[in-house]
Amino acid sequence: MTQHLTRGDGPRTCTSGALAATAALSQLGSDGWGAHRPELPLVIGAIPHWDRGAALMSMYTHARHIDVVSPWSYSMTADGTVATTAGIAVRADSVLATRVSHRNIRTIPTVTNTTSGEWDRDTVATVLSDPGLRRTHVRSLTELVRAHGFDGVQIDYQNLESADRGCFSTFVGELGAALHRIGRVLYVAVHAEPNDAGCRPHNETTDYATIACCADKVIVMAYDRHRAPRTAGPIAPYDWVEEVVRHAITRIPRDKLVLGVGLHGYDWVGSTAVRLTWTQVMSVAATAKPPMNWDETSRTPHFGYILDGIAHEVWFENARSVEAKTELARRHRLAGIALWRLGGEDPSIWRLGP
Repeated sequence: MTQHLTRGDGPRTCTSGALAATAALSQLGSDGWGAHRPELPLVIGAIPHWDRGAALMSMYTHARHIDVVSPWSYSMTADGTVATTAGIAVRADSVLATRVSHRNIRTIPTVTNTTSGEWDRDTVATVLSDPGLRRTHVRSLTELVRAHGFDGVQIDYQNLESADRGCFSTFVGELGAALHRIGRVLYVAVHAEPNDAGCRPHNETTDYATIACCADKVIVMAYDRHRAPRTAGPIAPYDWVEEVVRHAITRIPRDKLVLGVGLHGYDWVGSTAVRLTWTQVMSVAATAKPPMNWDETSRTPHFGYILDGIAHEVWFENARSVEAKTELARRHRLAGIALWRLGGEDPSIWRLGP
């Protein structure tokens, strides 16, 4: 099922009541949080085009913790070229790259296979399977990076099928070689899979080992384990994330493997879920005033509430749950973490180190 990328994820004002709820949920089971810990080797922060202002504010506020920013501003087109999304000008990201470079932060924009805010399998499958269109796409991506001073590019092509596996691997190899020739890097985001069988059909698209040979970093998106149209539950249950990591390190070198960490939540009604930022979760909690719960098995906070006679169930990520995943990345000596996404996150997550 396709999903609007911006669904329920837009800016929302945090009321004074929500600020009060912030303290309660940030401290939910937070024993030991904030202790002095070594920084991770790499922290990547995504900047979504639909909440760019909030994301940039977070990035500048917490710049000392961030190594790479990845503007989510670009998509593939049917002719193999690259277009900006939602009216974001390339110049804005070019200026951003210049500004953050003075803070030793690299800019590696993300390119997606989205059309009108929806994941578009047909377009990317057509482009990657046609050698001519694929060459055009590689050339367009390389030129985007070179012309605007970016440090590389991150590919996030989702909802492909097993039939696209070979073409996708070929594309990654060709793009990696082209970027390396001009001294830039290639990051590739892939779906999480806990074993060779994966957990969904689209996992069969990605050949972890082949992609790792061609890319500089592979970001395993270890979140959205529960999402619509499934039943409510934790976004990134700890045991599942660890299973994903243990499988990934058998295919991807640890110094290339980046753990994707979600910072959001979902408000469920039956099998329907609306994505919320942590700030939006705080607003809901401030209004509903529900009892807060901590699920020790998944290491995830959650609560329920009733609105207009309808039962809601909210599962989300906060400082404690994010710290659990961060520590897992440290323990397995991974290259770092990729935060999806900046803007509206629990501010306490930034107490990751000195």
